[in-house]
Amino acid sequence: MNRDEPTAIDIDEATLRDYLADRLAPGESARVEKALRDSASLRARLEDVRDDREDLQLHSLGAIWIRARLTCPTRQQLGSLLLDALDPDLADYFRFHLEVVECPFCRANLADLEAQGAAADASRGRRQRILKSSAHLLGDEAI
Repeated sequence: MNRDEPTAIDIDEATLRDYLADRLAPGESARVEKALRDSASLRARLEDVRDDREDLQLHSLGAIWIRARLTCPTRQQLGSLLLDALDPDLADYFRFHLEVVECPFCRANLADLEAQGAAADASRGRRQRILKSSAHLLGDEAI
């Protein structure tokens, strides 16, 4: 056993879990990192703890990609899609994202934009009907 091994022994599984979750104070984290550099057995224990974590998949590249929504269009881009104001290739990608990937965030955003558009159309129609019905009261100025 090398002289640094005793520091590796006093690092328990809970400390290793906290280290992986970045919940240790800076000094404690530095102590664990030094012990990891110096101890192959501690590195093996760390791998065992890492493989046994409930949140193992939370730190995969795919999980980070999904969580950060790196492939999601912005709300403005979704609005442009509704107006057919996008480059065709970009519009095709967004349709793929919505229809094949079925991104729940973007689908909800798109549904909200569609509802806002429908409400705006209804409001414009209502204003036009009111204007037409009261045009005779305003005389020639309204026309």
